[in-house]
Parts: sequence; structure tokens; C-alpha cells
Amino acid sequence: MALRRVLRYHWLKFLRLQEDPRKLAWGMALGVFIGITPTIPFHLVTALFLATILRVSPVTAFIGIQIGNPLTIVPIYIACYKVGQFLLYRGKPLVIPGTCDFKAWMDVLWQGGIALQVGGVVLAIPPAIASYFLTMWIVQRYRRRKAEKALSVLALSQSPPAPSGPEA
Repeated sequence: MALRRVLRYHWLKFLRLQEDPRKLAWGMALGVFIGITPTIPFHLVTALFLATILRVSPVTAFIGIQIGNPLTIVPIYIACYKVGQFLLYRGKPLVIPGTCDFKAWMDVLWQGGIALQVGGVVLAIPPAIASYFLTMWIVQRYRRRKAEKALSVLALSQSPPAPSGPEA
């Protein structure tokens, strides 16, 4: 039940934003991109910093980084690593050193980290693009419906009252 409340809260907060739809969509794309990249301790700081520099919506950037949450982060990171490993090392698995040599372990961590980062950037691009267009569509549709509803209410309030009584 708590997850449903959180999702509803973010949805309503998103709908009430009054910024330009392009800024909202770019903020969401930025947040989704950062949320998929393997930089988990820095998601929030990076998203807010870049949103300020790029002059996009920090609120939608914050909502976008929520894609990388405790339920989704493990499969996202595994996919990022696999893609990076395939692109950089032709799918060869990392070899765990047999000795307790510091340099050998640092090489393994470096190769794994680079594969994770490269895979993260590659996997983050398509969802970021999709989130841009989806956000733009949602914002424009919501605002159009809201304007149509306001116009219909205004038209109803300005129409002359219907005649009543025997002459009607």
C-alpha cells in the first residue's frame, strides 16, 4: 500500500508542474538516463546538478532517477555489466585472480567497473529517449484535456438560462 501512495504522490506532483513541456520532458529523460547508469550513490546529486546547468525541470529529473530503485537496480546493473562486457571484452568473463595480489584484484575491479559504466551508458540511451517522448505526450495531453474542460465549464456558465414556465 505504501508503494501505491508514493507512486500516486509522484504522479500528482508531476501533473501539477507548470513548466514548459519540453523542460519537463528533458528533465525526465535526464533523470531516467542517470537512474540507469551505475552511479548509485550520486544519482540525486548528479541529476539535480545537471538539471540546474541544463535548465530543465529538477522535479522530473528526480522522478526519473526513481527508475533505479532497490527493486530494479540489481537487474539493471547485471544487464549493464553484460552489455559492457560484450562490447569491451567480446563476452570473455572476468578471471578471478588465484592469489591475493593487490594489482591483480585492482585490474579485475577496473575491468568490471569500466564494463559496468560502458554498458550503463549504452543501456540508458533508449529508455531516456522513450521517456522524453512519453513525458511530452502525457503533459500535452493532460494540459489539452484540462483546457477543454475549462472551456466547457466556461461555456456552460455563460450560456443563457433555458426558459421555464408555460411559454417554454
